[in-house]
Amino acid sequence: MSTTRLCTSGHIATTHQLIALGASSGQLARAVTDGRLVKLRRGVYACPHVNEAVAAAARLGGAVTCVSVLRMSGVWAGSSRLLHVQVPANAKLRTGDRVHFHWGQPRFDMATPWIAGRSQAMWQAIRCLDEENAIAALESALKTRFLTSAQVSEICQLAPARLHDGIGRMVADSGSGLETIARLRLQRAGHTVVPQPSVPGLGHQDLLVDDCVALEIDGEQWHGADQFENDRERDLHAARLGRRTLRLTSRHVLTAWPDSLTAIERAVLDSRRVRNEGGNSDTR
Repeated sequence: MSTTRLCTSGHIATTHQLIALGASSGQLARAVTDGRLVKLRRGVYACPHVNEAVAAAARLGGAVTCVSVLRMSGVWAGSSRLLHVQVPANAKLRTGDRVHFHWGQPRFDMATPWIAGRSQAMWQAIRCLDEENAIAALESALKTRFLTSAQVSEICQLAPARLHDGIGRMVADSGSGLETIARLRLQRAGHTVVPQPSVPGLGHQDLLVDDCVALEIDGEQWHGADQFENDRERDLHAARLGRRTLRLTSRHVLTAWPDSLTAIERAVLDSRRVRNEGGNSDTR
């Protein structure tokens, strides 16, 4: 049996769906034996290359959803790696340590019987994530075009009260989830923060704090020699604009923030002092 039609219809199908496509029970059995199909559970088959999270959810009788869909799509989803699965309210399952179940009918449409739709996944994600990561996920969804601004607005209107302050601070041009989290923390510490400030001729930096200290926040990806050179050139040009640049990693934001905030605030104080001294200097 050819798996081409299965690939074009979502990579997972029930026995009844495959028989409707012309397969016989014997063909299904042979396809499983020779590796052209994978039997996920009784009556459910998949292509061998089906996404691992989708397959795991289907084995449990549900659909992959919430932060698991976000992560599959390159959207910020926090640090947890639990598989999130949508199941019917009456599903009889054994819960596991590595699975978080969402019970009941979805509020928004499903993309397929095995994958939650984008709005559904985000609607669930902002209820599972803490405030910082929920806002980071919403901004990331805009940045990556995972959701339209209208879809994000609809979801924000349904958001729990604990997210209202963060929603009021949202921007459309945040460069990454790490930048969103750092920006929110700095704003709540009383600082003015501009996302994606321009460096004329050399692009943008990640954040500008109090108009004098720029932050570049690098994730886990490796940048390469050319990017390294470009980053340093931008830092030097920013210095000529009167901006000191600090470079933070994900660890500095996620697990060492108190020390990072102390360093940023010291840099702000030093930069302000230098500006004041320069403004008061005798130039005669």
